[in-house]
Amino acid sequence: MKKEDLPKKIAVFPLSNFIIFPKTTVPLNIFEPRYIDMINDCMKSDKLLGMIQPKNKQNENGNIPELYEIGCMGKITSFKETEDKRFLIELKGLIRFQIQKEINSNKKYRECEISFNNFYEDLNNNKADIKFSDLEIIFKDLKNIFERKGF
Repeated sequence: MKKEDLPKKIAVFPLSNFIIFPKTTVPLNIFEPRYIDMINDCMKSDKLLGMIQPKNKQNENGNIPELYEIGCMGKITSFKETEDKRFLIELKGLIRFQIQKEINSNKKYRECEISFNNFYEDLNNNKADIKFSDLEIIFKDLKNIFERKGF
């Protein structure tokens, strides 16, 4: 994805204890009606959505949880609907984002205006070259750890 193709707003999926990183792919089981709507809308457009951590859980008064500022935008790379109407998707992390502001809409899910300004390096395809000598050192360290643990 190119810098100029990045969206200005995305649907955000607040999910506790779950993080996605750029260049990683994660499976998700979508079953809540509002997130089924969100995935349907994403599939009709650019297949992009943001994963973000809520600062706290929704309380019994139904207050919407605050969100952390930084999340990761992903693209749906695999989509399957189950017989019981759940969605099984795979989401590939593309780039981190920072929330600028939440958008008020009549949708059941949340949307935010976002900025990628501090995270464009996430789009680079740089792969670290691992030399054989690096692997030798890593395995030697692992061997020592295993021996100390009695394996």
